Amino acid sequence: MTHVKQVFTLIFVGLFTITLAACSDDSAEQAEDKLDSLKESTSNVFKDAKEAAADATDKAKEMAEDAADKAEELAEDTADAIEDTCEKAKDKLDMEDKDC
Repeated sequence: MTHVKQVFTLIFVGLFTITLAACSDDSAEQAEDKLDSLKESTSNVFKDAKEAAADATDKAKEMAEDAADKAEELAEDTADAIEDTCEKAKDKLDMEDKDC
């Protein structure tokens, strides 16, 4: 959102500057230079926003993979704990022929 605000601010300032500069015939070339500068600045802002979005996507993907790995480990640990508890219960009840 801040990138969009920066872009619109740059565009507004650029257009305002160009309008003022274009009012005088002597400043036509200067206005063109400022427009080119504005285009470049806007392009850079969009490029930065695109890179930030890509970085955020990569980070989110990495976090999702980490969460999936943790959930899998937790499920395995829970299954092991249940089996251990079942084995202990079998030993206490002398139920060697029953499966957990």
